[in-house]
Amino acid sequence: NVIWVGTDDGNVQVTRDGGKTWTNVIKNIQGLAPNAWIPTIDASPSDPGTAYVAADHHQDDDYAPYLYKTTDYGRTWKRITNGLPARGWAHVVREDLKNKNLLYAGTETGVYASFDGGNRWVSLRNGLPPAPVRDVIVHPRDNDLIIATHGRGAYVIDDVTPLQQISAALST
Repeated sequence: NVIWVGTDDGNVQVTRDGGKTWTNVIKNIQGLAPNAWIPTIDASPSDPGTAYVAADHHQDDDYAPYLYKTTDYGRTWKRITNGLPARGWAHVVREDLKNKNLLYAGTETGVYASFDGGNRWVSLRNGLPPAPVRDVIVHPRDNDLIIATHGRGAYVIDDVTPLQQISAALST
């Protein structure tokens, strides 16, 4: 019954009762200026109280990435951008289906991974062109990372099991 909604005028709403009542939690996101475009909210597949928000202020000449994580249904948020380039706004952040500490982010400058729940990011580009990454998703059957870019097509990183194992090893 948990549903998250983001808007193009800066609202982040959550319902925990299947849509009967909604709470706007945008004011709980510290450091995010009003009226951000919220292109993506990803609800955690492993914990109903955890969600990830990508926010975008490039229309206001602010090209910084804004990624946030909550673990308490939006009451509090943590900015998770350490290691991302200072210039390159965020489009998406998603949690891995098998390892909750492994996150993937798409920004205006490429694709990134965090092996520690968003505390630090590293580039996954590895030969991909420096293109805007609008979406990423792990295929539930094949365990491939599918990367959707703007203007350069789609890319697939076959079998992200090694990335999941690195993240698991770092969390022990």
